[in-house]
Amino acid sequence: MGFLLTEFEKKLTHLRTLVNTRIQSVFEHKEPAILYEPMKYIIDGGGKRLRPVLLLLSSEAVGGRAEDCLDAAVAVEMLHNFTLIHDDVMDQDDIRRGQETVHKKWDVNVAILSGDGLVALSYRYLMNCAHPRIAEIGKLFSDALRELCEGQALDKEFESRWNVTLSDYFTMIRKKTAVLIALCTQIGGIFGNGSEEHIRSLWEYGLNMGMAFQIQDDLLDVTADEKVLGKDWGSDILQRKKTFLLIHALEVGSPATKREIHSILDRPAIDVEGVKRVAELFQETGTLQAAETCIQDHFQKAQEQLSVLPETRGRKNLELFLELVSHRNY
Repeated sequence: MGFLLTEFEKKLTHLRTLVNTRIQSVFEHKEPAILYEPMKYIIDGGGKRLRPVLLLLSSEAVGGRAEDCLDAAVAVEMLHNFTLIHDDVMDQDDIRRGQETVHKKWDVNVAILSGDGLVALSYRYLMNCAHPRIAEIGKLFSDALRELCEGQALDKEFESRWNVTLSDYFTMIRKKTAVLIALCTQIGGIFGNGSEEHIRSLWEYGLNMGMAFQIQDDLLDVTADEKVLGKDWGSDILQRKKTFLLIHALEVGSPATKREIHSILDRPAIDVEGVKRVAELFQETGTLQAAETCIQDHFQKAQEQLSVLPETRGRKNLELFLELVSHRNY
């Protein structure tokens, strides 16, 4: 396993370098600076490039070549960063990846415009790819963008509702987070000319990984080291977000627990002690363990989908990628 991990780490480094080199060329000598500098700023802000690398690995897993879909990988990374810029505006977040958000460093108008510009660029680079099914790929890309917007709308709607169920939450994160990751694995499979069975399995692999990824984010908000996390510890509690943790605790907690959570979240401003107490209640209600169980269930479902793919190094790379994501700490 040690040898495989070393080789896989080299593979990831190689693919990230391909993506980063291509992305840097996108912003060379572009004007006006007020549009392109904020785009480059967030792209350069330390993202892990999980989505573009996943697209390239998915293509290789069914016999494709990374070079043939590199611009598609760049496209999904730009689309992802568009969502981050606009999410930060809507959530009024000041920190992203340990640095100021775009709307904080510039202003809201610049952030909105830069996000829109990234969407336009994402389509431009997607359509650079030559493939017999490029029109279908473009439609899948558009459908995913629509679902991303639907997911963000649901997330926003939940802010004013206390009757959000876990079922509602799963619908929201499927659209807001999981669909984009599934898009990467799906169109990677198409670019690699995989069979319909392989492409469907890659979609399910990506979707389940994406579900686990978002629940992980909810959990890390109260369990990760703030310096590693790159944002304020407990920020979801401060923003009263309807995360897996909050919804679960309110569903299973005693009447006294529910009253205490509501009393803290109903305050005009939540202090550090309030955040800590809500996190303690998550522990007391078994919510943290329930989140971990749900995460592992989705990772297991993702792993099972890979059994459909041919037993190649490409498939092994997707298994190692899943393991990498499952052990992330930020």
